[in-house]
Amino acid sequence: NLAINHRFSPTANLTNEFVFGINKFAFRFENPSPDPSVPFAFNLVSTPLTNFTYNERALRTLQFVDNLTWVRGSHVVKGGLNFRFGRQIDDRTGFPPRTEPSVTLSPPTTTFGAFGLPTSGINANDLTRLRSTINDLLGRVGSYSQRFVADPNGDQFAPAGTRWDFTATYPEYDFYIQDTWRARSNLVFDLGLRWELKPAPGSEGRPILAPDRPVTAGSPAANNIRFVEADLFKNDFNNLSPSLGFAWDPFKNGKTSIRANYRLAYDRFPSQLFNEYIFEGALGNSFGSINTAFGNGGGLLRNIGTVSLVPTATPNALRTAPAFGALTTTVVDPSLKYPEIHQWFAGVQRELFGNLVFEANYIGKRGTNLLGAYNANQVNLAASDPRCPGETFLSAFRAAQNASNTSICLINYLIGGTNTAANTATFRTQFSTQLTQNAVAAAAQTLALRTGTQALTANGFSPFFFQKFPQFAGGLVVIDSVDVSRYNSLQLILKRRFHNGFGFQFGYTLAKSMDTRSWDPAIFTADGGNSQRGSSTPFDINNRRLNYAPSDFDRRHAFQGTYVYELPVGRGRRFGSEMPRVLDYIVGGWQLAGNLVWLSGRPFTVYSGVTTFSSVVQSTADCNGCPRNLGRVVQESGTNYFFTAEQRALFSTPAPGTNGNTGRNYFLGPRFFQTDLAISKRFRITERVNFDLRLDARNVTNTPSFDAPTATLTLGTFGRIRDGVISDARRMQVSVKLNF
Repeated sequence: NLAINHRFSPTANLTNEFVFGINKFAFRFENPSPDPSVPFAFNLVSTPLTNFTYNERALRTLQFVDNLTWVRGSHVVKGGLNFRFGRQIDDRTGFPPRTEPSVTLSPPTTTFGAFGLPTSGINANDLTRLRSTINDLLGRVGSYSQRFVADPNGDQFAPAGTRWDFTATYPEYDFYIQDTWRARSNLVFDLGLRWELKPAPGSEGRPILAPDRPVTAGSPAANNIRFVEADLFKNDFNNLSPSLGFAWDPFKNGKTSIRANYRLAYDRFPSQLFNEYIFEGALGNSFGSINTAFGNGGGLLRNIGTVSLVPTATPNALRTAPAFGALTTTVVDPSLKYPEIHQWFAGVQRELFGNLVFEANYIGKRGTNLLGAYNANQVNLAASDPRCPGETFLSAFRAAQNASNTSICLINYLIGGTNTAANTATFRTQFSTQLTQNAVAAAAQTLALRTGTQALTANGFSPFFFQKFPQFAGGLVVIDSVDVSRYNSLQLILKRRFHNGFGFQFGYTLAKSMDTRSWDPAIFTADGGNSQRGSSTPFDINNRRLNYAPSDFDRRHAFQGTYVYELPVGRGRRFGSEMPRVLDYIVGGWQLAGNLVWLSGRPFTVYSGVTTFSSVVQSTADCNGCPRNLGRVVQESGTNYFFTAEQRALFSTPAPGTNGNTGRNYFLGPRFFQTDLAISKRFRITERVNFDLRLDARNVTNTPSFDAPTATLTLGTFGRIRDGVISDARRMQVSVKLNF
């Protein structure tokens, strides 16, 4: 980090300050001493010799800041600019497969008839280990893979082993003007306006590739999407950010202050979001070549040199994916906007008796255009076909759950291409688990991915029957800016200025935070399944409000405090003021300090464990007459649970095509409590030498604060916490510090 500052005052009331700054930061992950002759991974043995991952990231930011201050009468006017030029360089082996050749040895599921291994009378885990050992010793290949990186012009692939290198640029141009106006001796106004120009990211050396058309939830279906050179989104130059506020002393005695303000602010996008998910993942920038046929044919590691992984198509040709395939990719909504945060505040502060100060504040925030992500290829459960009027896949699936329906038109065509009752029977056999579990979305996803004679098009259906973009049937994640949030809080603070050896500050906050997404897409874009962060992924891409619920981090009640107390014992103090110096040296001058935190529970989502509603995220569970505060930490057969057996029996799987009635973050987890304490004393040795003796105790009451329970209905551990805690056990530490 380097900053150079120049301040210039041409007149007594005019000052200009210029700052130039540069920040550079780089890191890398790698094996410091890899062995290139070991490009394989054993099933049962971990070796430090391989190096399947290399990731170097270098960031540099140049900043030019100029601030002009002009004082005239009761006004202090400031204006200036802030230009930021960010750059991130990525040099890495890429996501799997890597740019180094990589071999996985055949897993323990391979047929072992030639070895005469028993199929019964042996522990299942032992059998798995035995099979893995055989494959490790023989060098039996499972897959052989390597990623190839396109050269910058896209005409051909760079030589094997070339790593992905990409330089992205992130410029910003900000201007502002602000007036601090002392309208009266006891009243001050702040008025300001900021203008932020935020261009789309650029690149150096390599082009940025993006789809040649929008592939968002409301876009027309397509199976001929091509990646072309383009901006990820339009330049955003209309970001005007007003700011206004005041501070007022109504009694002109310096003991009361009333403040209020409002501000609109804009956030920037994390550079890693695009560098990690967008630039390299664009079709045609790289190609992962994977060979499994060699291993399926019984190929051994010693013969791996006979296999070629070099792509046969050019990068330009690969910018258009086949009309149907299980590819996955991440793109940016071309209408992406920078996030907006509206903030407002009103508060009063009053000095009371005895050095006490009381403060009451209201703080509100509203976020719009917040960064989010969703899977645009969520299956369409309302899909229908003209050959079966009045039927949708959802209604056909429900009909198939009733054994009395022996022939269902849409099911017949989906399974065999003809309206034959035998096809309904086949469907019931192939999808018996999904029918039992109400997993209609899982069944639709399976049908959408079928190929060959079982493919949708082979049975006379549109390629867009279930998914709008069948080129990316594995998942098409779109990063957009339509998520919202809202926060309101009342804060009450009582503090005592340190006086006569005693000071404290205690605060209580009553708050409510709501949003449609709590997880930053730079970490997890559209996470699915049943993870707690997965509830930030839209349940329905056509109705994002279904996710509007208490934030993952919402704490409705929070009480926090700190204090310092010098014990009134010793010479010159209330007790023992005349004690001998030797005794005072031992017992006098001790100090207590501590803090405490009490927080109400965080919200969590209870999943059904089944995709009854969305093919991306599991549906939430139904719960019969369950309040939000259902559950508390109890013991059951010596194990910690959050839901009792009676409460667990209230949960059930939603009907096909519905989400659970509990919704996202419906339940509240265990509360959090912790108090820490420190006892210390300074011992003087000479005028210039002394030492501190200190005892610190964290979580001095040794109170456990538990994590949320297992929250998936279909798991055998549903409702169980066991030993999951988010607090530290009591920890005490004695330390001595010599000062000289």
